[in-house]
Amino acid sequence: MSDQSLVLDFKQAMQELAASVNIITTCHDESRNGLTATAVCSLSMEPASMLVCIHQDVQALEEIRASGFFCINVLSAEQQEVSDVFAGRSGARGEQRFQEAGNWTASQSGAPMLDGALANVVCELQEINESGTHHICIGHVREVRLNQGSTPLIYAQQQYGTLADLPEAEKAA
Repeated sequence: MSDQSLVLDFKQAMQELAASVNIITTCHDESRNGLTATAVCSLSMEPASMLVCIHQDVQALEEIRASGFFCINVLSAEQQEVSDVFAGRSGARGEQRFQEAGNWTASQSGAPMLDGALANVVCELQEINESGTHHICIGHVREVRLNQGSTPLIYAQQQYGTLADLPEAEKAA
């Protein structure tokens, strides 16, 4: 298998990997920035820690490094538009993204928390590790805000969905 073929097969395989949709936000020197991310997971319960993978070319990465804080905003099924804006589909950048999509509240650290998100998890940056085209940001959880009663927004096969979209046979598996 050629390297190019491996890359294409890998890319297609990763499209099958369903993941929750999150907006990663930060604020440095009163300038807010953020991005859409699916490469997010809990890392440890003690200390409570999260891991976020961010492409090396994303502007918000340097602002996360400078501020020392980031917020993981776990999107509900009703927040697809927010995801699209922060993924760059509207053309908005930086502060303009916050004005275009969602209502926001500053956390104690200043990191923007999306109102109505299923959860807002504010982390203090502990380390950043480079791996290929991405940086792995590890943060210790400093603040959590929960908003129950909705369905998570999921992304797979290059489209949005929810757990409710799964066929009944797959739900039982």
